[in-house]
Amino acid sequence: MVCASGCAGPKTYFGPHCVATQIESRTGHRLPAETCPGEPSIPATVDVEDGITEREAVALALWNNAEYRELLADLGLSRAAVIEAGQLANPEFSAMFPVGVKQLEFALNVPLEAVWLRPARLAAAELDSQRMGNQLVQSGLDLVRDVRVAFAELVLAQERLRLAQQSARLREQITELADARLRAGSGSELDLMTARIDQLIEQQRAARLVHDVGLAKERLRYLMGVGSIGIEFDAVAPPRPAAIATDPEFLLTQALASRPDLWAARFSLRAAEQRARIAAWDFLHVTKVFPDANSRGKKGFEAGPGVLFTVPLLNQNQGAKARAAAEVDKAQRSCETLRQKIAVEVRQAHRRVAQAREDLQKWSDEIRPASEEAVATSEKAFRDGGASLLLMLLNSHQLVDSQLREVEAAAELHKAIAEVERSVAGPVFDLQSDAPVFASPDLPQEPIGDLP
Repeated sequence: MVCASGCAGPKTYFGPHCVATQIESRTGHRLPAETCPGEPSIPATVDVEDGITEREAVALALWNNAEYRELLADLGLSRAAVIEAGQLANPEFSAMFPVGVKQLEFALNVPLEAVWLRPARLAAAELDSQRMGNQLVQSGLDLVRDVRVAFAELVLAQERLRLAQQSARLREQITELADARLRAGSGSELDLMTARIDQLIEQQRAARLVHDVGLAKERLRYLMGVGSIGIEFDAVAPPRPAAIATDPEFLLTQALASRPDLWAARFSLRAAEQRARIAAWDFLHVTKVFPDANSRGKKGFEAGPGVLFTVPLLNQNQGAKARAAAEVDKAQRSCETLRQKIAVEVRQAHRRVAQAREDLQKWSDEIRPASEEAVATSEKAFRDGGASLLLMLLNSHQLVDSQLREVEAAAELHKAIAEVERSVAGPVFDLQSDAPVFASPDLPQEPIGDLP
């Protein structure tokens, strides 16, 4: 990090390029070169014609999400704060005009304390810039997590609709079988009425789930920032990820080394410590007077230097010092709180992944195949007259329920993995060594040019 102490040296801050670099290194997705307000657009890497994948949804969100683009506008405020911290106060010129017996006097006052306090103020502003930039990176990771969760919800809604429609067709076939048995004299009117009611219930359930899919699409469309252009798409279910081989404590080590919000808290602490050092001397105001001149001295026009300074008898800036010390203490406590919060988030997210994976394996490998076999057996027995309609309906309900629980477990697994990668601030499955991926908090900053 560069802290310029001269009057016109180049100043630096955490700018858009730094945010974009961090986002790309952590997610593999780019931010647009321009973040000015405008119509949403579709990146070249996204093709909505063949459906939206999870990666494409994330790319669209980072490219267009209005809330995140609004947050990125804070970078301009950060840049302005660095510029203001590096500027010196203008000299003051005072004059007394020769009216009556009053002689002409004038003086040029230059505030000297701003010169030696300027480097400290500039350093504090640059630390605040680092804090804001890292917080924006964390906001980007939060957006990625939200998009991935919304995408999983959409896939789940689509799968629920598919299963409901499949179940409705199955109920229609059961109703036809019940009607055929009634006409053949081996069934009852009550069986046919039961089958028809069950068929109507499943049809209504499928019709309701159509609206659930629409609502999930609107949620994802908003997060992707494409609501105003109204593109139509279907979510393409992502493949089931492999098992997470890393230990949760290793993931916690990675998180503590790489979480941007923890970096932001550390930079906030360093900025608070810098402001505490400024407060220790900010009450001393020293002004160099040069020249101080009058027009009617003993030798005619006279001029000479002088000094004007504050005598710290009554006020030694005790209030500002106490406030600065309290801000340092609060920043230290905030860092510790965030570290504990990160530990809880990582461990809980890792456990959720393990739980969802076990559930998915149980439903897909044991329960659903057993339900499918039971349905096939009961259908054959019902056609042959060896099983009741109630038994076949019960087995078909169990099959639909097991299929639904399987897709719900798959959705929970994808959401849990999204939460793990957000809590670690990087891809989980790419961690191959014990070395932290993002170990250093001293990131490069962007120049803002020379001061005028």
